[in-house]
Amino acid sequence: MAKIKGLGSITDNNVFIYPKDTDITPEDLKAFVDYNQQTLDKIYRENIQMYKGHYPILDQEDKPLNKPDNRIVINFAKYITETFNGFFIGIPPQITLDRDADNDNLQAFNNMNSFVDQLSEVAKQTSIYGRSYMFLYQNELSQTRVVYSSPRNSFMIYDDTVAREPLYFVRYSVDDDNKLTGTLYKAGSAVSFDENGEFGEEETRVFKTVGAVEFVENEERQGAFESVKTIMNAINAALSQKANDVEAIADAYLLLTGGEIDEKQLQYLADNRVMVNPSPEVDGKFLERPNGDGTQENLLNRLEEKLFLTSMVTNLNNIDSGASSSASGYSIELRMQAMRGLASNKERKYTKAMRELYRGVFGVTNLAKTSIIKKAANAILGKATLDPADELKFQFTRNLPKNIADEANTAKNLEGIVSKETQLSVLSIVDNPKAEIDRMAGEQKEAAKQAVENNPADYTNFPQTKEVTDDGAE
Repeated sequence: MAKIKGLGSITDNNVFIYPKDTDITPEDLKAFVDYNQQTLDKIYRENIQMYKGHYPILDQEDKPLNKPDNRIVINFAKYITETFNGFFIGIPPQITLDRDADNDNLQAFNNMNSFVDQLSEVAKQTSIYGRSYMFLYQNELSQTRVVYSSPRNSFMIYDDTVAREPLYFVRYSVDDDNKLTGTLYKAGSAVSFDENGEFGEEETRVFKTVGAVEFVENEERQGAFESVKTIMNAINAALSQKANDVEAIADAYLLLTGGEIDEKQLQYLADNRVMVNPSPEVDGKFLERPNGDGTQENLLNRLEEKLFLTSMVTNLNNIDSGASSSASGYSIELRMQAMRGLASNKERKYTKAMRELYRGVFGVTNLAKTSIIKKAANAILGKATLDPADELKFQFTRNLPKNIADEANTAKNLEGIVSKETQLSVLSIVDNPKAEIDRMAGEQKEAAKQAVENNPADYTNFPQTKEVTDDGAE
């Protein structure tokens, strides 16, 4: 852990730390902002430039003497980011509560905030920067809203306890005159600050927390392609050099030996890449340069192989789909084993972060209530009432090619073994098992109603039962 300035410090994985129960000073806040803006943003800026297709090779100096100078870029950074997140969150995760009324309120809140879209953007940002944030605020209608926030202009400050609880959340911006302003958020309030860190007037907020949550790609806050930057640069350099060699061969010089030419002819020949060598013997041939095509191909193949091996993201272009559907599906899953591990780790980080985010939401919004039965049971057992956020269920589904027939057989075989909700969750075509159960019940009710209306006699002409006395007489 390194000191920044004053009481602030930063850990090896770039986490800001400040003493608990200590009000942050303007000087310390400015030190944090400067570090995020000047030191960390260099990494963030390089990463987003790579994601957009701008690599270091494009900024190199031009080669002298009009030599071939191709700058070819293969945007592996975007491929790794999009492929991994398509696998991780391409199928939106299911976020549910057990009680139907609470779950309906939860889904309405998520839809109002386009939560799935926000989460998808956060997933992309964590793969690029290593971290991202979700921020809570209330609009003019006092509705709780959620928005993602980039680490390039926001950061979290944690306390110095072993729990590392969020202490402050900071957002800032720079205007056209390069003037910085921002806001410092803490539990129950927010205060603005200027470029010197000087505080403005403090305002009350309804949130009992800092009102923001950090999402991370991994504990090290390292992006999905951070560890393979050098390999990507080497591939671009090798491919560009290969293009240079092809161009150089195409522009090979013709060497003429012998013959008499004047100055005008000499200038014409020079402009068209012809060299003349005075000699009594007359001859002509092209000058060839050494050809390293085989070596270059081997290097490119090896670099690409190590790129995907190191990043642990599957190269989908190398998957053989010529086998049978079931065999190829299993083969694809095996090839994605390393990426599964990455996704599982990211899922655990996201589950923890989303639970904390909803904890802040439930603290100010009446979306869910702990059931009366649970409250009574907890009271009898002397337990504290559970926070509704602790009852949330998160189900992530990996975005893999699906065999619906196999899924249907699996679901059918689970009949009577597990709950109906678990049985339906096996089917990738069912986004919300609870809603599907409700639809099934509604369809059964409607079918029964139609049956009564179509054949009323079958349901009204019941045989009369005979009354039997205690002694057996009718």
